[in-house]
Amino acid sequence: MGRPSIAGIYNKAMYDISRLDLYIQKSKHLQPDIRGYVVEILMLRLFSVLESSVREIAFRVACGAPYRNGSSSSPIVVCATLNDAFNNFKTYNRRKSLSHLKFTNVSSTNDTIKHIIDTSEPFRVKLSAYGVRFEEMRKVRNHIAHHYKNTYTEYRSVICARFGAFKKIRPAVFLNSQISSTNRMTFIEEYLKITKALINDITAGR
Repeated sequence: MGRPSIAGIYNKAMYDISRLDLYIQKSKHLQPDIRGYVVEILMLRLFSVLESSVREIAFRVACGAPYRNGSSSSPIVVCATLNDAFNNFKTYNRRKSLSHLKFTNVSSTNDTIKHIIDTSEPFRVKLSAYGVRFEEMRKVRNHIAHHYKNTYTEYRSVICARFGAFKKIRPAVFLNSQISSTNRMTFIEEYLKITKALINDITAGR
């Protein structure tokens, strides 16, 4: 059996993202209240694609799978299978095994893979460049999904950072808002563009 494919994960993610982009464009013809509901669902799905892609690519890098350009990944410990990678992420060189593997932002991803994948590995180097936006997307996603007090606090920090001051707007309104008066792209469109670029970069290779 051959090594697990990084290119396969990339191809699936690009297909899923292209479908989400189509739905985002179609949603522009809906009434604002319905469109907001649809865009929140699309944001949940977009973050799911991002998180699962980072996770699955990390598993494959741990197995020494080649990147899309053919260059080899070079993990500290070469795992024999995806299941082996899963177990090593949880237990290798740890006093206490991880109860859960987390890939919800750059920090949690690095903590999960740090004993198996070196900081110099292209996957980690390129992922680190997206730390701010990956975390921002996590905060928006979490508030849509949970609406807890702590998720509101994190969501509020996104609004303040993006607009320079707090605006009391729901995630649906935020996601459908234009980035600025000179940039007609909406925030949901920007998040889709970032997700596509991130997955492209971390699978490209050296």
